[in-house]
Amino acid sequence: MFRLGAISDEVSPNAQRALDLVQAWGLSDVEVHTVWDKNIEELTNLEVRRLRQQLDEHGLRTCCISSTVFLHCSLDDPTAPIEWPTRFHSIGGTYPEHVQALARCLEIAAMLDAPLVRIFGFWRAGPTNEVVYAQAAQRLQKPLDMAGSAGIRLALENCPHTYFDWGQRAARLVDLINSPWLGLLWDPCSSLRSGQTDYLAGYASFRQRIVHVHAKDMRFDSGAQHDRVYVPIGRGEIDWREIIQRLARDSYAGVISLETHHLAIDGRQEPAAAASFNALRQIVDEC
Repeated sequence: MFRLGAISDEVSPNAQRALDLVQAWGLSDVEVHTVWDKNIEELTNLEVRRLRQQLDEHGLRTCCISSTVFLHCSLDDPTAPIEWPTRFHSIGGTYPEHVQALARCLEIAAMLDAPLVRIFGFWRAGPTNEVVYAQAAQRLQKPLDMAGSAGIRLALENCPHTYFDWGQRAARLVDLINSPWLGLLWDPCSSLRSGQTDYLAGYASFRQRIVHVHAKDMRFDSGAQHDRVYVPIGRGEIDWREIIQRLARDSYAGVISLETHHLAIDGRQEPAAAASFNALRQIVDEC
């Protein structure tokens, strides 16, 4: 049976407060992306040990190291870094620098006993064609060798900014590579945002590849920036009841990790996260 979890900085920007809330919600699993205003890739060993101590004190385990490796990374040019001004914490640099960051993430994962490290499918600079699949598969060979040596699985997330934005597209790359050290991090909301109106398309073919799930919701709004807004789970376009029923039926045993991406009306993050979590838990309880 799957478990519910949460990305800590999606719950609260304050790491201690985030762990307090996750513990109060009765969860055991936390995904780590940023801590103390630093990317997870940038933490020192002392900071990782401090984080491990706080997790242990709260009775929490790290289900995934939510790295941003290969997000701001070119597939074609190994030397040109990607520029992307955003509030989202992510690393930049060249392909070799991303590989180096992955090595650090694998070290951190080992220190936190995390079974997964999230990766991305390279910054989109054109259509996702056969050449892209071949290049991406080649680029991921060394990372997968590193993951195998570390005994820690990589989870490829379908992301709107990358070549593999739909669940189907990311799953096809996972199938092409066919490594026991690579699984699919499925984000149905990202598929919808990327134009896949039937975000469940292909689910039957990739369900066994899913090793982690991100949960958020959105609705289309012509008056909003980019014509969309993130909303609490259950108030948008994503049928989380159907998704959860399918995952349960297929004996998915990983984590569904809360990733709200929105704020409450008063601009606060914690009430927004609580609203989404309570809605998600209610759906799970009713299924």
